[in-house]
Amino acid sequence: MSNYIQLKNQIEKLQKEAETLRKRERAETIANIKEAIAAYELTAEDLGLRGAAGGRRGRKSSGGKKVAAGAKRRGRPAKKASTSKGERGRKAGKKAARKSAGTDKRSVVAPKYRDPSTGATWTGRGKQPKWLAAAIKGGKELEDFKI
Repeated sequence: MSNYIQLKNQIEKLQKEAETLRKRERAETIANIKEAIAAYELTAEDLGLRGAAGGRRGRKSSGGKKVAAGAKRRGRPAKKASTSKGERGRKAGKKAARKSAGTDKRSVVAPKYRDPSTGATWTGRGKQPKWLAAAIKGGKELEDFKI
């Protein structure tokens, strides 16, 4: 019968073996995918990766201004300005207040690191998540979690 320490060592050995196999299989899979992409002359758009392959291309709106790829026109259509000078000033003030309140548009950043056991991800920005900090403290390297 095995004792706890022996089992723990065996688990650690198997985990290291599994990780090396995973890295080898991953490298082989990437090579196969690259070969298929070259053979069939596939593009990122063919694979449904348009946004992830180097930035989004803008499209022109009906007014000629550039608009983000997935943007839609929202809200009511613009009304013509009223003739009263005082009324126009109040409306402009309301619009300015409305714009400044809800225009905090932040770009979405793709994750760069993934926990293989839970699937949790981290973009590499801000403070490291607890699962990553604990793994690094346990002897793993940041590169082990790279996506």
